[in-house]
Amino acid sequence: MIYLKGHLSRPLDAVLTAPSRLAVLRALSRAKSPLSGRALARLAGINHQGAAVALAGLARLGLVERRPAGRSGQWRLDRRGWLMSELLLPLLEREAEHAGAVVDAVRKGVRGKAAAVFVAGAAAKGRLEPGRPVELVVVEGALGRRPLSEALRDLGARLGEQWSLPLEARVLSRRDAARAAAVEDLWELLPVEGPPSYFATGTTDHR
Repeated sequence: MIYLKGHLSRPLDAVLTAPSRLAVLRALSRAKSPLSGRALARLAGINHQGAAVALAGLARLGLVERRPAGRSGQWRLDRRGWLMSELLLPLLEREAEHAGAVVDAVRKGVRGKAAAVFVAGAAAKGRLEPGRPVELVVVEGALGRRPLSEALRDLGARLGEQWSLPLEARVLSRRDAARAAAVEDLWELLPVEGPPSYFATGTTDHR
């Protein structure tokens, strides 16, 4: 048997060990049309020079291609190769589903037991880091606090087991919620059964 080493046996090393390359691939995979280098850098959240270096490396790997368009040119994924079509695209597509799956789990977990759910803290600002909890502010529903507490306990177990996401939830009574600030102050909102119209001040830094 022939044992192949290096890039032939570990082609993902050249892609996933450089965060800027992954950021560029992620941005291109979610774009609806080719992007200029500057637009791509902005979407990827990196500077223009970092994007240029990443694009050059990805082009050498046959993962992106540049098409002439004025002075700058437009970049898009090259979907023809095995590494892109069989490994990277499925990986990026599943990653894009991650947040939606978590949101759906929250909705289903408290449906019928919460009047409203608000995302708070780092998750609301898009700054959640691995190992940090997802913070929720939950308004109790008509069934009261005990069924909601049980639902939140089950939800926390599911988020931890399936996505390795710790959960921190603060439960508000409907009376407390009625004295809350306007919902426009929120960064993010997860409606459960109709859009909520309240939010308790002081539960999270949302400025």
